[in-house]
Amino acid sequence: MIQVPGISSNNTQLNRDFYNSEWSNKERYENFKKFIIDLVETNKSVTFYKFSDGEYLWLNDNQIGSAAAGVRDSNVKTRNLTPFREGVVQNDYLMCQLLNEHVKWFNHQFKRNFDYPVDYVYALTAENWFTKTFNGQIGLIGAGPKLDLIKELCTKQEYLDYLQFDGFADYIKMPQRYLCDNLEAGEQIMAEQLKNSTSNIFLVGIGHAQQALLHKMKQYKDAVYIVIGSGIDALAGVQDNTRPYMANWVNYQIEGYDYSKIDIWKEKFYNKKVLKGN
Repeated sequence: MIQVPGISSNNTQLNRDFYNSEWSNKERYENFKKFIIDLVETNKSVTFYKFSDGEYLWLNDNQIGSAAAGVRDSNVKTRNLTPFREGVVQNDYLMCQLLNEHVKWFNHQFKRNFDYPVDYVYALTAENWFTKTFNGQIGLIGAGPKLDLIKELCTKQEYLDYLQFDGFADYIKMPQRYLCDNLEAGEQIMAEQLKNSTSNIFLVGIGHAQQALLHKMKQYKDAVYIVIGSGIDALAGVQDNTRPYMANWVNYQIEGYDYSKIDIWKEKFYNKKVLKGN
């Protein structure tokens, strides 16, 4: 794994199949941080797409796991994958998880090397770098119920202290279920909110819909858009602590909050802290 002080991982696949390369170099990780800062400070409008096993399964219509019908992203088995396959390659930067198997899949899918490892984004999320670096100018794009939960968490000072910032500037709320079956409606929902937003950088977590909608976000608001995937779950306090780089993540939760409306992928919260409700 990428070695970052204070960040650890209990992910067995990452420990077993890590793609050891020049991307593990600390200097490259630090240079990526500088690159993101420069993009935001110069008002660039770019997208960073995340590729891992789920994306590979989706793009190749292998309907298992998160790509299965009725699970989260789609409720149909017969899918038009053209908007997804054509949309992915229109992003500015394609990121791949540093696993040997995933790198092989990436090269097979896109016939080229990836631009950056998604591990950088995972680690930056885990060390709260995005929130403390872009305080006052960072927004979220994700499932409405999760963003409502995050907004409620942002009323808790201990949570804000943990993330080392004062709160998110924008919450772009998207449908939580079956967004991939309703791309046109989803784009309209996204567009109306982005046009009224103020953030210079957005952290994105909209499941497989990112493959069709991510590149379009720039049409409605100039900003840096970075897919953090399940990092949205981390911010909502419902992160699986066996996810890569998330072993030390503290899942802040609210006493008495109705979590039944939150789509939780895996409830492996062995690092959790419950805050008093309002």
